[in-house]
Amino acid sequence: MDVVPATRSQWSTDPLAPVVKDGFLYGRGTLDTKSLGILHLQAFLALRASGKPLRRDVVFMATADEEAGGHLGAGWLTKQRPELFEGVGFLLNEGASGSLSGDRVSFGVEVAQKVPVWLRLVARDTPGHGSVPRTTSAPGRLVAALQRIQEQPFAPRVVPAVRAMFASLAQTAEPEWRDALADVDGALREPGFPARLQAAKPHWHALLRNTCSITMLSGSDKINVVPPEARAEIDCRVLPDQDVDAFVGEIRERVADDGIAIEKILAFTAAASGADTELFRTIEGVTRAHHPEAVVVPSVAAGFTDSHFFRDLGITSYGYMPVVLPEGDHARIHGNDERIDVQELAKGVVMMTEILEGFAAR
Repeated sequence: MDVVPATRSQWSTDPLAPVVKDGFLYGRGTLDTKSLGILHLQAFLALRASGKPLRRDVVFMATADEEAGGHLGAGWLTKQRPELFEGVGFLLNEGASGSLSGDRVSFGVEVAQKVPVWLRLVARDTPGHGSVPRTTSAPGRLVAALQRIQEQPFAPRVVPAVRAMFASLAQTAEPEWRDALADVDGALREPGFPARLQAAKPHWHALLRNTCSITMLSGSDKINVVPPEARAEIDCRVLPDQDVDAFVGEIRERVADDGIAIEKILAFTAAASGADTELFRTIEGVTRAHHPEAVVVPSVAAGFTDSHFFRDLGITSYGYMPVVLPEGDHARIHGNDERIDVQELAKGVVMMTEILEGFAAR
């Protein structure tokens, strides 16, 4: 259920009101991820209303706090109410959807994700008056350190799950990307390819290396005061096979300043789920019944969801939203004018209901 804030002045509609315009439903959370919660609830109610006998229990669970790490939502439940998850074998969650590129449709079913490593950098130095600059300062140290992180991107690397995902996506990709996806290891050896991929397909590029984004900065609250302390928080995401402590060590090497402390805010495990299950095959079958030409791909997500809490308990977890999004609309997630096609939303209810019935009903 959790969503991020929205800057009202940057939207063409009120982001906190549901507005239907030109066949789309606009509002914060329409893609990430209130719509999927509604699809799950509608399918859950439809399964109950059908009266069909079940061969397994079906539980609907809605939690908050996912965007802040999930420790007060799904994380709290798995720790404080473990009895709720006894005997649970499978989970349907957010993490991937359908994508329309030209006239080609591909669906991802998220089985693994990059690991978030949120870090706080705290620079400390002698404070003073802004009119008398010193040779060093807390803000100056911090800015220099962040610049070193930005200017030294991590080397690209292809993990097996991403290699398999890209090879599948090559079947429906635009001609200019087809060969690169089919042999991404070879493409990465071509000069300029990573930069070209990042400019055109940032969501693909993010799956090929560890990344850090500078997201929060703070220093003095007065323009003529050099503060004793300046802080930055950076959103790093590492590949599933990356050792987190070793990665933080690499960040320390880039920072290279004893006047800056590095604190780990959040980091998760890199649990993954296999695709050779009855539930995956049910998802695949329903998807292809409604989209016969679509490719259904076990995918790796650049972001994170609450699924890792459940994977840590041994629960097979898939991220899947039965909705096709135009490629450009993926950029609206956490952005301005987030929207979803109304007809796709309605179709998604039908598909999700068929998945539940196919997997749980006798």
